[in-house]
Amino acid sequence: MPTAEVTCPAGTIVGTTDGTTSGDVRHFHSIRYSRFEGAFDDPRPAEQGLLIDASAERPGTPALSITTPPDSKMLTDLPVLVYIHGGRFETGDHTETYSNPEGFAREGVIHVRVGYRLKFPGLLQFPTDQPAHYRAVADVLEALAWVQRNIEAFGGDPTNVTVMGQSAGAAIALWLSRRDHYRGEFRRALAMSPVFPRRGFPTRKWAARGAIGKPLTRDSLNALFDSDRGKFDRAYKRFRTQYVTDMALGPHPLDTAELAEVPLVVTATDKEFYKSGKVYDSTGLGLTMARTFGPRMDLRGDAARDYLAALKERDRQHIAGQLIGDSLCRRFADMVAEGAPGPVWLAEHTDTFHSQDLTPLFRGALQPWLLEFVRSGEVGWPRYDENRTAIRRNRDGAAEIVTDPFGYLRGAFEY
Repeated sequence: MPTAEVTCPAGTIVGTTDGTTSGDVRHFHSIRYSRFEGAFDDPRPAEQGLLIDASAERPGTPALSITTPPDSKMLTDLPVLVYIHGGRFETGDHTETYSNPEGFAREGVIHVRVGYRLKFPGLLQFPTDQPAHYRAVADVLEALAWVQRNIEAFGGDPTNVTVMGQSAGAAIALWLSRRDHYRGEFRRALAMSPVFPRRGFPTRKWAARGAIGKPLTRDSLNALFDSDRGKFDRAYKRFRTQYVTDMALGPHPLDTAELAEVPLVVTATDKEFYKSGKVYDSTGLGLTMARTFGPRMDLRGDAARDYLAALKERDRQHIAGQLIGDSLCRRFADMVAEGAPGPVWLAEHTDTFHSQDLTPLFRGALQPWLLEFVRSGEVGWPRYDENRTAIRRNRDGAAEIVTDPFGYLRGAFEY
């Protein structure tokens, strides 16, 4: 396969092209953007001035992959999209192509996919960590710093970077937008169906300690990870079975008062976690489940009656699925729309489950509003603002402007 070569501060990076013609996009796979001694250590910048073989994918590593147009080069100043994958903070990596990197490259956008540490190495906190510090997020911050240092050599504009994430990746995108994390490495962010755990790690430390069976110190966990990685995988499986309808780990809590004035597009689907509620809804026990477990999902007792009535009016056949989706995802989209200090655009994708919105968004021709947001920060529909204006799209692309689509759940949950 023909090679492509770029020299930048990180070193000389050797990737590939799709074929033999000058019109083929270029791929630079699995570039290490950081280094750390142990799996539970904080990341440091990767060494610079190296000869880097980026011709093949290396799944499972905290790395980034870059896809560029065929003619991009220094001073081309193309917009840059950094995509952060989802997966409940426990699956996925930078080799996934759901976000259509080739499609963006053919539209003149530099596309970067970022992987980060997952499960205990990425999200378990130590007593010496700052409350908002997570190694998974620190990994992505390090990747963004790498992009700032090097992307210009690939033809990208380091002052026109958009961060985009889906599910867990959307939560990280929002966490990066916090004032204590935001350092100007990106200009805007797009958060698709952001999910956050209902409780922080301090309330789950006992469960993690019981699952791992070792003291939760950095040295102890680094040593155990190096000696028996399989034991860690088994320990995490035991740990996460206690949080079947929740994120077992993840940044917590989302506080929109902590967000910087970063332009944001936030989206959610109307049937986020219907599948998770199927065991109850299919047997007619959805309402019983909601009344019984609602308080554990942060449903406020004084608001439960009105909220459950609204669920029955929206879709009485899927009460449990709606509750799970609202408590894990949709309420956070509403929180951002209501409380973010910068400009916000809200979109709801209808007749769509969690992650199903990736297909119409990325497959085939990329949606014009998405390309325009990456290029200029505009989307083509009104901001949320005090009128609570949003856009509602179905799977066929038909759209309508609506007002306050998430109003029914506002005030129903303890934030």
